[in-house]
Amino acid sequence: MERKEPFCIALGENLIVAIFNDELAELQDYAMDAGDTLGYIMGTDAWLELQTKGARSALVARSYDKTYFTCFVGDEIVEKIKYLEESGILVLSSNVELRPEELLKDFKEDSSLDDISYWIEDRSEKKGVDMGGLIFCYYSIAARKRLHGNDYID
Repeated sequence: MERKEPFCIALGENLIVAIFNDELAELQDYAMDAGDTLGYIMGTDAWLELQTKGARSALVARSYDKTYFTCFVGDEIVEKIKYLEESGILVLSSNVELRPEELLKDFKEDSSLDDISYWIEDRSEKKGVDMGGLIFCYYSIAARKRLHGNDYID
């Protein structure tokens, strides 16, 4: 099966990254319950940060010694997060392909985490889709260095 590329959409002030299931399999053991279909990853276990890869910007899911996935993002997303020190970003994982236009159609600009959780539950129960959501901490490079010190491997 061809590997799907992660993508990121903005819903108002919130960001959602969509990936294909297997990128986060090993992190599931570290997920803390955030209610029903959502969990969160402690910022000490893994986090998202903005990096430059060549000429492109990317949200990168990292731990001290591993990269879980890289999601290239456009200028709109960079503008939303480049001044943030810390924030939460929802990462959706699914065993079926998610498309940006589908998520933008299904969600509203002001969709809450509860709305997204119900949407995940509905797709899982009614359509048999294996889907979940993990909330990652987003750290700016300065915040990551302040919180993680020199333990991080670039």
